[in-house]
Amino acid sequence: MAEIELKFQIPSQSRAQFEQDFQKLQPTRHRLCARYFDTEAQQLQQNQIALRQRLEDQQWIQTLKAPTEQQFERFELEHTLKSPPASCDFQLYRKHKPAKKILKQALGDLDIPLILQFETDVARYVLTETHQNSQIEIAFDVGEIRHKDQAIDIYEVEFELKSGQLSELIDFIRPWIQRYDLWLDTRSKSERGYALLQGEESLPVQHQLPLELEQKDQIATILKKIVANCLAHLFPNATAIAADHYNSDHVHQARVAIRRLRSAFKIFQSVTEHVQPEWPEQLRDIFQQLGSTRDRDALAESLIPQLEKAGSPLLKLPPHRQKQPDISALFRQTATVDLILQLLSFSQEKTHSKAKSSHKILCKGLSKLHQQICQDAENYQELDIESRHRTRKRVKRLRYNVEFLQSLFPEKDVKTYLKALKPLQESLGHYNDLFVADELFRPYVKQNSKAWFVLGWISAEQQRLSSEAAERLQQFAENTKPFW
Repeated sequence: MAEIELKFQIPSQSRAQFEQDFQKLQPTRHRLCARYFDTEAQQLQQNQIALRQRLEDQQWIQTLKAPTEQQFERFELEHTLKSPPASCDFQLYRKHKPAKKILKQALGDLDIPLILQFETDVARYVLTETHQNSQIEIAFDVGEIRHKDQAIDIYEVEFELKSGQLSELIDFIRPWIQRYDLWLDTRSKSERGYALLQGEESLPVQHQLPLELEQKDQIATILKKIVANCLAHLFPNATAIAADHYNSDHVHQARVAIRRLRSAFKIFQSVTEHVQPEWPEQLRDIFQQLGSTRDRDALAESLIPQLEKAGSPLLKLPPHRQKQPDISALFRQTATVDLILQLLSFSQEKTHSKAKSSHKILCKGLSKLHQQICQDAENYQELDIESRHRTRKRVKRLRYNVEFLQSLFPEKDVKTYLKALKPLQESLGHYNDLFVADELFRPYVKQNSKAWFVLGWISAEQQRLSSEAAERLQQFAENTKPFW
């Protein structure tokens, strides 16, 4: 009913060695020819559902796949077809309650006709391995996805947990990553097919998803749920960047997801021993490498229109002064992939402790942040630049941690508090952007005197936003009370 699998792309420089080594293991070869169907309006795709008919050697099998609450676990239902299908419909699912429910929620009507969308032609090499107490199937796929006269290559390996523990699956995979530089790819063949069909260069951007906690959850369980939620936010954006099919929004959301992870680890560090000390440091390094790319993107989107409105003679960012990091390579690096898998394994571990614990312990961290922000409000205009940046980071961290725990409190109270935080975070964020802009344009005046106008505008805007931020901080401190 459910499958747990991790898919990886094999970089071109490793393919010959991978294929040579894999064939030595004497895998079984299968020919897989699949046809993917959807409604005319592509309602299945909109709900992340895939419906295919696949010829596996000499046997036709119809498969329905749909997402579950777990990032790498999918609902899967297979039917063996007695004869080559002339068409595809939903008849097989009318008496299967889970499948019918999924399709009803997505479509409403199971009589909607289906249309062929695209096809795949794959040579699959399969072998099964035992690792500790788990059975793991390794599938090496070589082939292509086709739509009319267009095609994209498939060259990837999937590790599926047939039985056992996810932690053992990940432990089994790690040496493969080290040897062949495999990088994690969350895209299904269905998703890649739709991208080909629609001519999309970049993949959909993933925003953060709702997080549901329970009052009975132990501290360790809460942390694992938060990490799983942050990873579900990060994975699709990391895949887009690694595949070099990304835009500035993917970079922004990847940074937000990483910042949320770092915020979670910080608030939990005093109440749990489950966090590996190197994780926050590794996340910080990735965050910083994404930073320069995101900073320029953000300034291009926000600063340039403001400069144009102000009549600036210079309406473009200065050229890069140094070589920029290859962020696609960053998410393909073995160290990054290994970190992500460690976090995934941690997020899915069962909590064995029977000791009672309460989320109220975490509220002490919220109270501390709230108090620190209120203290900063008393003399914000007198603070040095680094202290002001610290205030901004506290506000962000407070927001993320409130969002993590919001399902444990009355919705109205949470919304009121977050509503008070939002304008404060925006003012402090815009204020910080101006310092980034100043660092970018100040060295440029030697090459282009028009940059003096920009620096003058930045200086005036800094004064205005500093006063605005101080006022909003004061309003927050005086009018906003903790709800926890």
